[in-house]
Parts: sequence; C-alpha cells; structure tokens
Amino acid sequence: MAQEESERRDNSQIMHSIGQLTGAVQSMHQGLTARIEDIKADIRRMESAQSERMDRIEDSLGQRIDHLEASVSKRIDGLGSRVSNLEAEDKRLIEKTAKLSAVGGGVGGALATAAVEIIKRMS
Repeated sequence: MAQEESERRDNSQIMHSIGQLTGAVQSMHQGLTARIEDIKADIRRMESAQSERMDRIEDSLGQRIDHLEASVSKRIDGLGSRVSNLEAEDKRLIEKTAKLSAVGGGVGGALATAAVEIIKRMS
C-alpha cells in the first residue's frame, strides 16, 4: 500500500510537471506569436511610411517638372515674341528702304531729266 501511495505521488508529480511544461510551452508560443505580430505591424508601418515617402517624392518631382515646363514655355514664348518683333522691324526696314529707293529713283530720274533739258538748252 505504501508503494501504491508512492507511485500515486510520483504519477501526480509527473502529471503536475507535464502540466507546468505544457503551460510553459503555451506561454512561449503565445509570446512568440505576439512578437511575430509586432514584427508584422512594424513591417506594415515601414511599408506605409515608405509608400508615403515615395508619394511625397513623386509629388515634389511632379511640381518641379511643372515649374520647369512653365519656365521653358515662358522662355519659348519670349523667344517667339522676339522673333516676331525682329520680323516686324525687318519688314519696316524693307518698307523704308523701298520708299527711299523709290524717292531716290524719282529724284535721280528728275535730276537726269533736268540734266538732259539743261544739255538740250545749252546746245
């Protein structure tokens, strides 16, 4: 009977030790699961932050490109205006030259006619 009592105590202690071991394993499992969830959450936060950073970079680059396009467009428009002004000035100079040539030709013709008349009268 003492031996049975001893075996029961040994069995009871073994069962108690198994229960403690099972609890410790479950506790470790829960701890690891919680850490894995923390790591996943950290990864999600990092991905979100990276995505936001990329969005800000894209927005910034888009604004810079827009400003550059506007600046280039203004310069092209300015060059177009300069070319138009130069063409208009060239046209005015051509017209003045043509008028002066016409006036000069008329004066030259009148002088030639006058010279011919003078020569006729002198003879």
